[in-house]
Amino acid sequence: ENLDVIVLATSIVSFKDTVLEFVPLLEKKMQLSKGATSCPLIVDVASVKEHPRNILLELLPEECDILCTHPMFGPDSAKNGWRGQTFVYEKTRINKVILDPDFEEEQENQLDTSEEHVEGVDRMERFLSIWEEEGCNMIPMPCSDHDSYSANSQFITHLMGRILGAQKLQSTPIDTTGFQSVLRLIETTNADSFDLFYGLYKYNRNSGYTIGRLRSALDDVVGALLQRDGVVGVFDGGNRKNNDDNTT
Repeated sequence: ENLDVIVLATSIVSFKDTVLEFVPLLEKKMQLSKGATSCPLIVDVASVKEHPRNILLELLPEECDILCTHPMFGPDSAKNGWRGQTFVYEKTRINKVILDPDFEEEQENQLDTSEEHVEGVDRMERFLSIWEEEGCNMIPMPCSDHDSYSANSQFITHLMGRILGAQKLQSTPIDTTGFQSVLRLIETTNADSFDLFYGLYKYNRNSGYTIGRLRSALDDVVGALLQRDGVVGVFDGGNRKNNDDNTT
């Protein structure tokens, strides 16, 4: 009742189902309320951005303002506070107008100055100020750019952690600091749910390309080792395979 902001903090894989269940409740609230604030500002905090953006624009009543965000930290990385942590956001819709992220400031200046618009902008800025006042590094960014960057930063980090974790690597008596960092990567990424990892892959259209480039890079690096070793052939399941080994 009388909420200014509703934050949808749910998993990526369950996001659409959650919104589908939420919309009828929201519409009922709007029917009982009237005025500029009858629909709360809807904020998502998912780790991918294009997917929730599209769902919110498709399913929410057009009266609802939308702010797509991604706090780039969690309980572990921000256990000592939010200062210096990155907060990415896109102002997606204000007063029924879908904003173009590349021309957001110019577009906002051209929008009407009606009471509804002014209140919508003010509510969005007040929400963002919570994070800014805590010292977060505030980065406005289109959802599409976020997902492009994220595939080659957050997703590849989780991908490498899962791959290395699958090898059952363990600490040894002669660990280097580099290997200790590898073990920490395995620990932190595998502590997250597989649903998160799957969501980063499934709902970011750039993640498949990241996997493809990783496979290609592995072939290139191993191929360079084999070539330096005088082996001409292909890399097959961790084994050196000479051309002479092939039978016709």
